[in-house]
Amino acid sequence: MSILDWALICLLSGMVLLVLAVVWQMYVMLSETHTLDRYANTPQMKWVAMSLFFSFSLSVYWVCPNARKKGVIFVLLGLLGSLIYGTGMYLKRMGLPQ
Repeated sequence: MSILDWALICLLSGMVLLVLAVVWQMYVMLSETHTLDRYANTPQMKWVAMSLFFSFSLSVYWVCPNARKKGVIFVLLGLLGSLIYGTGMYLKRMGLPQ
């Protein structure tokens, strides 16, 4: 196999892993945001609502305890997908003539 073949495999694999990370993130957000109901009618709700406004995903991971465990899978898929995609871009650059 040539360098360009490996680049294509890395690029496609990286995209698949990034899509899986996005789908996992949507699953976590849809399945874990119900735990925010425990803050209803409490003084903390103002701070939770402000954090949700600025960064929804990070805030859900911070406020919802079960989401933190699932966040590890999201981080691993995202980092691995980015690393493999970047490797594919590097191999593509090395394989194409200047």
